[in-house]
Amino acid sequence: MYPDTMTRVSNRKGERGNVLAYTVMSAFFLFLAVGLCVDLSHLYLAKTELQNSADAAALAGASALTQSATEKVPAAVDRAITILNANKYNFNNRTYGAVNDMNTTLVEFAKNLNGTYKIPSTMSAQEKADARFVRVTTPSVPINTFFAIPILGFSKNLTAKATAGLSVPGNLSVFCIAPLAAVSCPPTNNAGCSLCDPSDPLYPNCTQSKYWGNCGGATPYAVRNVTVHGPDDPDGDGLCDPKKEFCKSCTYNIRSGPQNGQGPAAGNFQILRCAGNGANEVKQALAEYGTDCNCGSVSPGGAIDTQPGVGSGPVRDGLNVRFDRYGGGLSYGETMPPDSNIEQGSSHGNGNNQYWDGISWLQYQGKSDPVIPATPPSVAHRPLMKSNRRTLTIPIIPMTEFTDSNGMQTVHVSRLAGFFMRAQVSDGTGGDIQVEYIADDINGVIGFDPNNINTLNIVTPVLYR
Repeated sequence: MYPDTMTRVSNRKGERGNVLAYTVMSAFFLFLAVGLCVDLSHLYLAKTELQNSADAAALAGASALTQSATEKVPAAVDRAITILNANKYNFNNRTYGAVNDMNTTLVEFAKNLNGTYKIPSTMSAQEKADARFVRVTTPSVPINTFFAIPILGFSKNLTAKATAGLSVPGNLSVFCIAPLAAVSCPPTNNAGCSLCDPSDPLYPNCTQSKYWGNCGGATPYAVRNVTVHGPDDPDGDGLCDPKKEFCKSCTYNIRSGPQNGQGPAAGNFQILRCAGNGANEVKQALAEYGTDCNCGSVSPGGAIDTQPGVGSGPVRDGLNVRFDRYGGGLSYGETMPPDSNIEQGSSHGNGNNQYWDGISWLQYQGKSDPVIPATPPSVAHRPLMKSNRRTLTIPIIPMTEFTDSNGMQTVHVSRLAGFFMRAQVSDGTGGDIQVEYIADDINGVIGFDPNNINTLNIVTPVLYR
């Protein structure tokens, strides 16, 4: 009979090699865990690179959405694909698509942030005109794995998506303005507002007013049909009344004398004091506007002083440099070049009585007959010319803000809007200056967010998601 100790030793002989098996299995799982971490980190890095590429492409595409209705979508596709192709993922260059390929599925557009996104080739002309958001999706690309193949497989397909668009009005705090103002009804509860001339025999149902928009034709003051909740329809009724609202393509006074107690007081010609106290400062600010911000900056709701008594001559001289007309001591130069397009139609009269028919904003852009040359021979000798100098960003001041009988007071900006100078200011205007309201058509300046139907304001491309 064996002793008890011999029995215990014999039983343990069957356990030999267990430690080695446990060690090998532990090492295998440890290697798999480390490999999984390495592969996941690699996938995360590649996903981040793809997302950065999509974000940059979406923002680049959104930067083109302030262009005209026919140009915005092609330009947005061009910019988005160019940026997409310029970026890398997985430490390699990848070409995602051809620039200007309208059939690409990588770049989609929608009017509303949460709306239906479509590729350009399936969009109608109206949908392209209304596009306010762009969504960019990178192709699904395979990312190889190296260590965690039993768990993740030999590769994983990754993609990224980003949506960008124009910011909600008011996101930008300030913007450079021209030292002029446009008079309007109050932005809210304006049903009973009238910009009529109190001296009109038919007041308050008067027949004309300095502050009405003139839309041309046989009925220049008639209510116009507009796109519901569009940039000219803040109240959502599908109508724009030029007698109390700013309607696209209509002309409005941005400098005018008082109207028998209605509006700015006597001697106040809607000039703003932001450039300094005096006619010369206003002239200089107007001449340099668009190349400098010497009038300062302002935002909706901000306070600004009016400046009465500024002569029509300095205002005319400051504005007319855009048409290669330099007077009042102003000189052609880098800070006050003419516009690259100074066409203004036919002229009538002579001397102080000369005036021009003017061209519309569409004609200026060459999108309506007659097509206006981009660089008229009359300014070909100027090496310094700047496009869009004839567009002005002007504060809108409610009529109710003009309450001081002395003419100089502090008023508050309702909003900012874009206007276009159809022609130079003539000597025979009596101080009144009319410009065309162009709403959200200033590239990179004025915009419209269809999700916010209450206001227009300065916008910028924003990455939403």
